[in-house]
Amino acid sequence: MDSRKKAKEMVPGSIDFHIHSGPDIFPRLLNDMEVAAQAKEAGMAAVLLKSHSECTAARAAMAGYVNDFPVFGGMALNYSVGGLNPEAVKTAVRMGAKEVWMPTIHAAHYLKEVDSVPMFAALLKSGMKGIYLLDDSGRLKESVIEIIEIIAEADIVLATGHISSKEAMVLVEEANKRGVKKIVVTHPTSPMEAYTVEEMREIVERGATMLEHVVNDTTHQMKNPIAPSVIAEAIRAVGAEHTMMSTDSGQVINPAPTISMENFIYLMLEEGIPEEEIRVMTRDNPARMLGLSL
Repeated sequence: MDSRKKAKEMVPGSIDFHIHSGPDIFPRLLNDMEVAAQAKEAGMAAVLLKSHSECTAARAAMAGYVNDFPVFGGMALNYSVGGLNPEAVKTAVRMGAKEVWMPTIHAAHYLKEVDSVPMFAALLKSGMKGIYLLDDSGRLKESVIEIIEIIAEADIVLATGHISSKEAMVLVEEANKRGVKKIVVTHPTSPMEAYTVEEMREIVERGATMLEHVVNDTTHQMKNPIAPSVIAEAIRAVGAEHTMMSTDSGQVINPAPTISMENFIYLMLEEGIPEEEIRVMTRDNPARMLGLSL
C-alpha cells in the first residue's frame, strides 16, 4: 500500500492536539464549529483548540456540544490574559481547560524571532517587552511557581509555548519536582525554537512527558520551513513514547486540520517512521495527555 493511501486510513482515531480556529485576531481557515464537524466526519477521536489571545475552554465546550464530539481547549499566558497570571489559570481550570501554555506570541524569546512567522510580524513589531519566566538569579518567578502548582493540582497539561530552551529547561525540571504529570514541549524543532537533538533528550531527562512536533513547521506559513526529515530525526532520537504529532493548523494558506493531519502522517511514513509508532504519536500519547480512554 502506498504512503498516501495508508495516511488516509490512519486519520480515523487520531487526535489533533494543536489547532488554531476562529474567531481570532489572526485570519483562520475554519471556525470552532467547522473544525469539530470536519474532525468528526473524518473519524478522528478528539481535537484541542488553541488561541494566542484567549482561553478556548468555553468555545471548545460549545463546539463539542453542538457536534456531539470531544473538543478541548486551553489558554496561552500572553498579555491578553494578563501574562503570567495565576488567577487567569485558576479560571481556565474551572472552565475545563486541558492545557496551559507558557507565553507564545508575547514570549521574550519569540519576539526576538517574530519574523519567523510573517503573519504575526506586523501585529507584534511594536517594541513591546516580552514575557520572561526567570528572575535575575535564573530562577522561576514566583507567579510561575504558583501557576505550576495550580496545574499540578488540576492534573492538566503544562506546555512550554514559545519560550526559550533555557527557560524551558528550568520550567520543566521545577514542574516535574512539583508534581506536574503532563509536560509538553511545544514544537521544539520549529524555526523559532530550534532545539538540538541533545537539548530534546535533556529536556525529557529533566521531566518533559512529550515533545510535540507539528506539520505547520514544514509549510510556507513559516519564513524558513524545516524539512520533514528534521522531525523524523527528532522522533528517532527521543522515541515515539515521548512524542506527539499535531498539526498546528488553521492558517488560511494551509490545508484544513484533517488534511494537515493526513499530510503529516504521509510525510512521516515517507521518512520511514513505522506505522505503529505514528499511531502512538497521533492517538495514544495525546489521549493520555487529555485523560481519554480510546
